[in-house]
Amino acid sequence: METSHWKTPGKREPDSALTSNSLKPVISLIPYLNALPLTHFLKTKNPTYSVTTDVPSESCNKLAAGRVDAGLVSSISLPEIPDVCAVDGVCIASEGPVESVFLFSKKSPDQIHSIGLDPASRTSNVLIQILMSRWVKTKCRFLPFQGELAEGMRKMDGVLAIGDRAFLSAIENPAIIAMDLASEWKKFTGFPFVFAMWGLRRTSSLSPDIFRKAMESGMEKRIEIADQFSRENQFTKRQQQLTRRYLTHNLHYTFGPRERKGLLLFFSYATEMGLIHPSHELNFI
Repeated sequence: METSHWKTPGKREPDSALTSNSLKPVISLIPYLNALPLTHFLKTKNPTYSVTTDVPSESCNKLAAGRVDAGLVSSISLPEIPDVCAVDGVCIASEGPVESVFLFSKKSPDQIHSIGLDPASRTSNVLIQILMSRWVKTKCRFLPFQGELAEGMRKMDGVLAIGDRAFLSAIENPAIIAMDLASEWKKFTGFPFVFAMWGLRRTSSLSPDIFRKAMESGMEKRIEIADQFSRENQFTKRQQQLTRRYLTHNLHYTFGPRERKGLLLFFSYATEMGLIHPSHELNFI
């Protein structure tokens, strides 16, 4: 199966279609399999809000610019977006392995000196820089890269990939996996890694309970969601089983004390390395 032909749930809609009524709140969703247990319920037509679909980096940009009321955003962006709180109790996290955020390379991590970063997720880009600097301890150049995995690996020692592309590339090419980022984080810190959370603007009329209820609904339907995704992508039986395992074992969606400690440690490392510049102490709502 060609990775360029994988389907992602939901189509990107123009902002104009979603903001025609300025009084109607807008929620930015992300189109990855790992987010579906949080977004499945929200995608149902609702008269009280509209939705748009964006990659995590664009969701962050829209939330920061005030173009949406809430967004499922890369966790690293939350302390840099003024007037935004994190919705408590809900996240996309992994105790490792996550199996959808990989450093792909034919070399061992200590032999990697150039890495192509995935522009879709700032959190994963920051995480790989922390891991390579603090624990692998190699000097490495990090370069933006958009393109096919094989092309990137010809140009650089390694390529970071996230989301559905990474998940299925790993199934098809396990020999080129150099690092599962969530596994490495857990090994070195002992904490789960939080990839994304709902950011909610303080001025929004949306209740944070909407997102907690959506998670509860999605958790009950994880097998159904996984099977629908498998049918849409014409997966083999093995791929279907791995998709089920991914949503039910590799990922978890509740944000508790251990997730909070791991998240704050991540912020601390990123700030120390100058990779983020927090504008405020993150509040949870």
